Amino acid sequence: MRDTPFSLTNEQRAAILERLFKLLQDHYVFPDVAKNVEETLQQRLNAGDYDEFTTADVFCELITEHMYEISQDRHLSLLFRADRQPLYEGKNLYNDPEWLKTFRQEAILQNFGFQRVERLAGNIGYLDLRSFFPPEFAGDTAVAVMTFLAHTSALIIDLRYNDGGENYMAHLLSSYFFEGEPLLLNSFYLRPLQSTHQCWTLPYVPGKRYVDKPVYVLTGAQTASAAEEFAYTLQQLKRATIVGARTMGAANPIEHYQITSHVAAYIPMGHAINAITGTNWEGTGVIPEREVPEATALKVAHLEAVQNVLDTLKEKTSSEAYKVFEKETRLLIKGLLSNEQKQV
Repeated sequence: MRDTPFSLTNEQRAAILERLFKLLQDHYVFPDVAKNVEETLQQRLNAGDYDEFTTADVFCELITEHMYEISQDRHLSLLFRADRQPLYEGKNLYNDPEWLKTFRQEAILQNFGFQRVERLAGNIGYLDLRSFFPPEFAGDTAVAVMTFLAHTSALIIDLRYNDGGENYMAHLLSSYFFEGEPLLLNSFYLRPLQSTHQCWTLPYVPGKRYVDKPVYVLTGAQTASAAEEFAYTLQQLKRATIVGARTMGAANPIEHYQITSHVAAYIPMGHAINAITGTNWEGTGVIPEREVPEATALKVAHLEAVQNVLDTLKEKTSSEAYKVFEKETRLLIKGLLSNEQKQV
C-alpha cells in the first residue's frame, strides 16, 4: 500500500528525534531536563515503542505527551502542520519579510486579538482579549481600546480564551494600570544569551492611565503563556482580582524551530522570574482569588464590580447624578442576584 504524504518510516522518526535532541541540547532552558528527555525518548525509540505510530500527527502528539511527562513543561512540544512550511534553520522569523507579512495579515484578520470591548451596565468596562500580538502591530488598537475604557468605573478583562502570544503587549497593557516611576514586572533568564532581561512598566503611554479603579481579570483552563503573565503580574502587584478557573501553567518563553517542512519544535529557551515572588506560574497556573466555574466568571466579576463601584462613589459624591446612578445600579444588582439564585 502506498504511503500517505504524512506517514513516517522508522528512519524518518529517528531523524526527527535526532534533530529534536540537538535542539534541546543547544537551546532548552534546563540542560539537565533536556538530557533526561533525550535519554528517555531514545530508549523508547530503540525499544520499538514508536514503531506502530506511522502518521506524523499522531507521532508528534505522542512525543509531546512523553516530553511533558518528564519535563512538566507545557510549552515544550512537537507539532505537525499539513501545509508545507519553509525551513528557517536558526533564522529569526521577525527578520524575514515574507514571514512577517503573513504574520501581520493573520493578526489583522483577528483584529489583533481584541475580540470585544464594551461598557456593561453599572459603567463597568469589559474587554474580551483572545491573544497578545506585538505592539508594533497592535499598539494603535490597544491604545484605542484603553481610551474607550478610560472613563468606566471598573474594568473586567476577559482572558478565559486567550492562549498568549507576545509578552511585550502584556507589558504595554499592564503599564496603563500604574503611575509614577517605572515598575519592575518580571525578568526573563534567556539561555541563548546567558543573560537576564528585565521588563518594566512604560514611563509613557498614550491617553489616560487606568489607576485607582478596580480591575478584574477572568481566567480559565485555556488561559496560557503571555495571558498568564499578565494575570499573574497584576495579581502579585495587588492591582487586579483574578476570577474564574486556574490557568494552564505555561510560563517559559519559547522559540520555534522547523525540523521538517511539516514538523516543528517549540522549545522554551528561558524562564520567567516575577519581581514579587521570585518565581512564576509554570506548572501551577495562576490561582484565582475568586475560584469559580469559567462559565460564571463574568457574572461573578460583574456583580462584585458594581457593588464595589457603589461603595466607592458613595464616599465621593451626593450629587443628583449619583443618586440616579445608584438607583439604576441597585436594580442591576438585584437582577444579577436574582439570576444567580435561579441558576442555583
